[in-house]
Amino acid sequence: MAAHEPTPVVDEGAAPPAGLKAKLPLIALVAVGLAVGGGTGASFIGPIVAKKMGRSAPAHAESGVADSSGEHAASGAKGGEKAGEKAAGKEGEKAGEKGKDSSAPSIHLLENLVLNPASSGGGRFLLFTVAIETGTPTASTDFKDRDAELRDIILTALGTKTVDQLVDMSAREAIKTEIQAVICARFGKSAVKRLYFPQFVVQ
Repeated sequence: MAAHEPTPVVDEGAAPPAGLKAKLPLIALVAVGLAVGGGTGASFIGPIVAKKMGRSAPAHAESGVADSSGEHAASGAKGGEKAGEKAAGKEGEKAGEKGKDSSAPSIHLLENLVLNPASSGGGRFLLFTVAIETGTPTASTDFKDRDAELRDIILTALGTKTVDQLVDMSAREAIKTEIQAVICARFGKSAVKRLYFPQFVVQ
């Protein structure tokens, strides 16, 4: 029978070999150096790497969106102001036009009146048109409501004139003044501002 070899007994409390003991401080220094270097690198190099990798891009994108939305809002506000100015300008123009219309003189027109001049024996006639510029706001309405009366006044006044008087251009203004006077006597002192003969033909 083979003899049993004795099992070596390991003393757990024994000191490590001399070679390993000499290397422990070196290993500890390397570990500390790695820890310190990693922290330093993370604090200084980390942001640079992150910036290059584009991790700060969302912030720029957000600011870009905010800026663009702000620009759109500003442009919209400017557009609203311009639209408001245009609308105000148009309203002002319309108001001005209404003001012009209200201040414009009102003309009452009597067209194609015909009469026989005095002493003509019915063989001659006068064809004429009278344009009356009213002097009061109510005169035009009065002339329309009393049209037959107005025509009769004018025809009676001109019916007393002879052919020679009607064709005399120097007497034309006197005839206008006379007709204006008889109209104002019936319709009011300021009813007629001016009187015109756009058509005045003696045949």
